[in-house]
Amino acid sequence: MRWAPVARYGHDDGPLVLGAIADDDLAPLAITATQERPDGPVTVTTTGTGSPERALAQAGRILSLDHSGAGLSDVAERDPAVGTVLAAHPGRRPVLFPSVYEAAAWAVISPRIGKARAATLTRRLAAEHGTRLAGVDCFPTPTTLLGLEGIPGLADEKVRRLHGVARAALDGDLDVDRLRALGPVGARAALRRVRGIGEFWSSGVWLRACGVVDEWPDEPLATAALARLHGRDPADYADPAVLAAATAPLAPYRMWIAFLLRITNA
Repeated sequence: MRWAPVARYGHDDGPLVLGAIADDDLAPLAITATQERPDGPVTVTTTGTGSPERALAQAGRILSLDHSGAGLSDVAERDPAVGTVLAAHPGRRPVLFPSVYEAAAWAVISPRIGKARAATLTRRLAAEHGTRLAGVDCFPTPTTLLGLEGIPGLADEKVRRLHGVARAALDGDLDVDRLRALGPVGARAALRRVRGIGEFWSSGVWLRACGVVDEWPDEPLATAALARLHGRDPADYADPAVLAAATAPLAPYRMWIAFLLRITNA
């Protein structure tokens, strides 16, 4: 996987093994996924101390396996241009952050240092302060992170912000079910109350950690790609009403479509 927040989890021909901080007990969790054929079922096993059912649900969310994909063919019929993109990426779904807590930590670490350096730092944090399960290093737990007084490569202010993320996780403010219950507006507002998370990353955490499937992101690259796909000037879709009309046929998978357009045009 080449997406920077999860790039440390390599995947060749063997099982895909991911490390995460569990939704329920905030302890290390390993997720192993196998698929014998491209269109076949995915077998998922988890290793952790929390509820197996919650761990399986978290694995489904991370890999976007918590939705069947039924209805994508209808989207392709309603918008044939988007249908060509779907046909070019059969079965491709977004990979999300392992947890809301880890997404919030990335939101603090990555600004102004670049994705590559942020990925190196998170990999080092996992290797030096995390727990190794099933052959992968999980990110440090909130309690461990809170105990780190300095992190080489990060400014003191970012360390203080990471401590704020850890406290928010321990207080339940980053609980995925709580954020989902708040909805898009309430969740973003709650995330902005965490020190270091502003407008951009409140949306980023909401969309790429909470398992949102049917919301068009405020993301210029995806919107411009959709406009070009429709033969329109990207400036046309700056009008919210025009954009809403253009994305309505993509429901209930607007976020998935935006993801495909972004990786196609990256």
